[in-house]
Amino acid sequence: MSARIGIFAAVFGLCLQLGGCTHVHPYEREYLARPGMDLKREALASEFEGHVHDAREGATGSSSDSTGGGCGCN
Repeated sequence: MSARIGIFAAVFGLCLQLGGCTHVHPYEREYLARPGMDLKREALASEFEGHVHDAREGATGSSSDSTGGGCGCN
């Protein structure tokens, strides 16, 4: 009896997973992509945020070779 329930649960779970599969056209992919998945955009944003942080704190981290001023004019 419990083997039948296990098989039924497995088949039911597989049917639920297959229901989410669909074909996505190339022109629709831009709407489904999350901005956080773009590594280039994330790297630029992280670099900019690091620069702003260094300028505000008046010190630099290990990521840049310049010295910080506190006013943002490095």
